[in-house]
Amino acid sequence: MTVEIPHTEDRVYGIRRGRRRGAILSAAVAEFARWGYDAASTNRMAKSAQVAKGLLFRHFGSKQDLFNAALEWACERLFPTEDEPLPADPFARLEEFLTRRCARLAAHPVEAWFVARFRGRLHSVLSPPARRIDEHYSRLRSRFREGVDTRAFRSGVEPRAAIELLAMVAEGFENQALDGLAEVLATDGLHAAASVANPEDARLRARALADLLRHGLYRPGTHPGARPVSLDPKPFFAALERLAPAVQAADERRERILRAAQELFAERGYNGTSAEAVAERAGVAKGLIFHHFGSKAELYLASVADAAARISKVFFEREDGPEPDLIRRLLNWTRRKTLIFQEQPTLYGLVLAALAQPPEGAREALQQYVAEATQRGWELIMDGVDTTSFRPDVEPAQAVQLVMMVTDTLADRLLVELSSHPQKGLNLLPSITEQTAVYLELLRDGLAAPR
Repeated sequence: MTVEIPHTEDRVYGIRRGRRRGAILSAAVAEFARWGYDAASTNRMAKSAQVAKGLLFRHFGSKQDLFNAALEWACERLFPTEDEPLPADPFARLEEFLTRRCARLAAHPVEAWFVARFRGRLHSVLSPPARRIDEHYSRLRSRFREGVDTRAFRSGVEPRAAIELLAMVAEGFENQALDGLAEVLATDGLHAAASVANPEDARLRARALADLLRHGLYRPGTHPGARPVSLDPKPFFAALERLAPAVQAADERRERILRAAQELFAERGYNGTSAEAVAERAGVAKGLIFHHFGSKAELYLASVADAAARISKVFFEREDGPEPDLIRRLLNWTRRKTLIFQEQPTLYGLVLAALAQPPEGAREALQQYVAEATQRGWELIMDGVDTTSFRPDVEPAQAVQLVMMVTDTLADRLLVELSSHPQKGLNLLPSITEQTAVYLELLRDGLAAPR
């Protein structure tokens, strides 16, 4: 068999062509990372890559094709196949895994910025880019789980749950690094990226987290004493009012429109719901919808805000004195939310869909609300929490950060799972709640045998 050797001129052209393609992709990744898809400019990409604009389309055909190629380019660099095995000990594995991941992010900060923007938190978790990125993370999680020596876990710990808890910590750690990189790159530029994903700093932080996971947060057999706590949910509700300002004067027809819109958005989604359909179900003229709400997007935001407010109102009405113990409070609140979601399936489905796949016209407002509501929610969770039962060598702020990391990562995973499931996974909620309890109890008691 003979192998045809290209002429020197052909080889040089191929190298040039490859370099140009790489320069275009590198420029595209940076442009999409900074501006998102819609605001990204092919003119700026061509200028950054130092090529004629027409060459972008000669190589990639369209802006969408260029985006898809940029996505693969970024993922190839952030999620390479690694042959070097991880330590079998689960705690050493967590430390080594996170150190390697931060080294990878530090080596490719712009690609990390791209992934941070499109993996779901600033986009839709059900979008094709987010799903493609999650495929890579799924393989990463599988690699982390394989070959763990479960003998390091104490008696009574279910190995699969313990390994999954470690995987969630690893995922949450990387989420924080990605968000930190994105924020620094957007404000301070590429030169500041090394301060966020420094591998040696990551190793020290990972080692501290592994120690908390190994021994648990609480002293064995201790529980905080009951202390009266009075929660003030007003700042939490204020975030909802900023999402869709409340109307002072009550109007029966406006309420009919709102209820009809909630039902239809929950049943058909945003794109499948028309103003005509809402008007017909509400029994009003179509023009009245725009009189009260201005646009379909504003009607959607009002529907979501009202649904979240009604769920939250019931939640706080049923609070008869929050637990001073952080883990118990989280468990109680998780179970209460599950019950309310099951009682209000339409409102639950509407809110979940809005968070998982916000429509374009309402996306920015919903993202701002989620960021503020998450912050206000954690302030409420921590209000009056008694940390005196933590082990003496546990720094409370570090322990709380670990709990937040696990619960936020679990919430991100569940958002994808439930939003993709029929009836938004209502029938899965009880089992998910009890699995959450397992993870929280493992955080409390630790994964390894007592020292």
